[in-house]
Amino acid sequence: MASVVALTMMTSCHDDVNPAPTQEEGSINLRSLAVEVDNAEKIITSSRASIDLSDFIVQIYNSSNQKVQQWTYSTMPDVFTLSAGDYTVHVYSHEVQKAEWEKPYFVGDREFTVESGKITDIGIVTCTLANIKVSIKFTTELRKYMEDDCKVTVIANDEGRLEFTPDEVRSGYFSALEGSSTLVAEFTGTVGGNYETLRHVCSDVAAGQHRIITFKLRKNDSDTPDESGNIDISDGSSISVDASVVEEDLTGNVSTEEDILDDSDRPGGETPDDDGDDDGGDDGGDDGGDDVDETAPYFTTEGADFDNPENPVSDHVVVNIFAPNGIAHLVVNIASDNDAFIESASELMPMTFDLAYPGEYGETLASIGLPVGDEVIDKTEVPFDISSLVPLLSAFPGTHSFTISVTDNKQLQLVKTLNIKS
Repeated sequence: MASVVALTMMTSCHDDVNPAPTQEEGSINLRSLAVEVDNAEKIITSSRASIDLSDFIVQIYNSSNQKVQQWTYSTMPDVFTLSAGDYTVHVYSHEVQKAEWEKPYFVGDREFTVESGKITDIGIVTCTLANIKVSIKFTTELRKYMEDDCKVTVIANDEGRLEFTPDEVRSGYFSALEGSSTLVAEFTGTVGGNYETLRHVCSDVAAGQHRIITFKLRKNDSDTPDESGNIDISDGSSISVDASVVEEDLTGNVSTEEDILDDSDRPGGETPDDDGDDDGGDDGGDDGGDDVDETAPYFTTEGADFDNPENPVSDHVVVNIFAPNGIAHLVVNIASDNDAFIESASELMPMTFDLAYPGEYGETLASIGLPVGDEVIDKTEVPFDISSLVPLLSAFPGTHSFTISVTDNKQLQLVKTLNIKS
């Protein structure tokens, strides 16, 4: 079981050239700074959830909350010298706007201490969604009666405003402001010859939420569809528009309730979180889309697949990691719903490690068959073989997740989670 525990963590460490700091200065190893985006596969409308980190903003603040330096992720130096003391690295994706189409705003922070004459590894900064995602759906039944003037106007943070037509498949992102926790979705348009207006108010909206608002047909109990499934609405009194909301937490893995609609309720049978790609569990192969970056990282699997939430324990589980631009960071996070496993593993090491820069845990990770260091850095193909580990999880009944985050040398990132049920 020690090998299972050993897999659950690492701290980044990298012996770069020491720029000879003074006795009152130290250095930070910025090459060890890895940025990962939590729940990227749910937030980004892409089967690969590939995120370009190159333009992410990296800022360093001192203990007085004064900004002392700033770069983009792609232009950071390998090593930077600072006065000894406590600091915070603040990473964010872009300057957030009041309302934007398909523009999730990611933010993450990590504290670190610079010691005199030493080089400090910063480690992993996890960025989470920091604005509000909104998706609008219309049921198939309502669509039968909607005319061309139908639309939904969403207003949030007092000024953010987006209009969703029935054919709009994108999601909207609204900045989350302190003291402004109300979002309004107003349906207007002609339905079955009658002009309808419905104003639906969502309260307690906050950063990291995904509000999925579904508009549907509301009819009298006495209404009976004909053989074609249509309802007689000639008197204009039998139907109106109604709405329901599903709230999903995108800062973790929990939804407050299940989505009540299937994918067919979006144009083309696609939801805002599904671009229609179904590769049968072989995550990352060429999906034939015109907008796919063929140089982006991708995964294939053996013995398990990312789409199955209950992969059973097996003697052969491998994730093949491909990065045509070469791997810069390969971060693994291990979690479990078995408290005994978490308690046992956490006593010995963290649950997150970077195989590119394993530091003091490199020997342990290598001993259980994982590639480390030069076996990962700049490689275009790396196997993440956990075949020897998965059977050992049987000692801890539950669902165990392996979240794999690969960042290439062009700062393109792919994040996927593989679940194993024991």
